[in-house]
Amino acid sequence: MIFHARKPGQPLAKWIEKIWICENYHPSHELEMKLPDASLTWIINLKEDRFRLFEGRRADRRIILPGSIIAGPKSSYYYLDTACQESCVGIRFKPGGALPFLGPLVGELKDIDLPLAEGLGRHSLVNELRERLQETSGSEQRFQWVEQYLLRRLTKKRTVPKGHPAVAYALEMFERAPANAPSIADIADMANLSTERLIRVFKEEVGLTPKKYGSIARFQQSLRMIGEGRTSPNIDMALSGGYYDQSHWYREFRKYANMTPTALLRKEGRIENHIPLA
Repeated sequence: MIFHARKPGQPLAKWIEKIWICENYHPSHELEMKLPDASLTWIINLKEDRFRLFEGRRADRRIILPGSIIAGPKSSYYYLDTACQESCVGIRFKPGGALPFLGPLVGELKDIDLPLAEGLGRHSLVNELRERLQETSGSEQRFQWVEQYLLRRLTKKRTVPKGHPAVAYALEMFERAPANAPSIADIADMANLSTERLIRVFKEEVGLTPKKYGSIARFQQSLRMIGEGRTSPNIDMALSGGYYDQSHWYREFRKYANMTPTALLRKEGRIENHIPLA
């Protein structure tokens, strides 16, 4: 597998975490489990104009979508067909970063995969992007073309939606210390908002409620600790991750990963959030 990723230049870096390109992905397994994360990603399949996905957490129920999709933030694990990942380009937005490109649609995309053309409302522009990426050889040219496309999307807008400052502050707190972030009530109070209002604007911009987002951020921190430490999960790891005790950590981890931290540690071939399945 050849994998390239880079952060875009300004002003796109304000909204986009990275643009990535995956080529020649031919794993021996046909199925992967993808662990939940709060990001929203546009994914373009350059090999064929379709994605074979699965309905919810049912590995026996396949659905077919066009070759360019919006993958909304996921609150649970789900399954992927590896054949559709052979040659892809992805645009991973920062939390809340898709708002200038998708507007109010962001708030409706929790656990949803949607055709990109449907989200943008322009089939011709999406087809143009995909065709140009297929015609372009070399990762550098593809990175440049994706950035140009995104910048054109912004310049055609009369106004670029701006997120609420309270949402930006909450996201900063979750990123800085997901295990010890202030409560939603405290953040709302500092922003002079009601808790209900903060929850509503946060979901509109991020696609998840603050509580769910914080829980997933804490889970992702656990994944990083397991990957970095390569030691048996223990009570100290649970407490440093913001959990009450080890049993609390194991319960929440199993909910998100369908296995315990110890079982995940023993898994071979994991690439970030992708876990190969026999």
